[in-house]
Amino acid sequence: MNTSNQIKCPNCGTSIDVQDILSHQLEEEIKQKYQSQIAEEKKKYAAEFEGLNKAKEEFEKKKKQENELFQERLETQLKQEKKAIEEKVKAKLKEEQSEQFDALQKELNEKSEQIKELNRTKVEIEKLKREKAELKEAIEAASQKN
Repeated sequence: MNTSNQIKCPNCGTSIDVQDILSHQLEEEIKQKYQSQIAEEKKKYAAEFEGLNKAKEEFEKKKKQENELFQERLETQLKQEKKAIEEKVKAKLKEEQSEQFDALQKELNEKSEQIKELNRTKVEIEKLKREKAELKEAIEAASQKN
């Protein structure tokens, strides 16, 4: 070692390397400086991480609310569409039943007319039978008088 960097302790007389002491002091100073910077950076990152976690939680909460709102809207729309379909089916059934009823009513009216015609024909036949019987009796009575 270089003697110019060495000094002797006035109390004990030991040789001390000034360069080692200075480098050790500089090393400690730099170490403390960087450790404080690292601590500050850790605090910044921790705060930023916490902020991101809060933002994530808020995002998840908002996403959940939007999903619930979407689900409600979907259910409402499904109910409305189901109701509309039911109404269409009911209207279609009512229309078909109305058509069937009209057809049956028409058939019933036709049958009623046929029955009335049949009854008129029976009455006419009975009338003709009576007239025939009366004519027969009149002819027999006239033949007995002669």
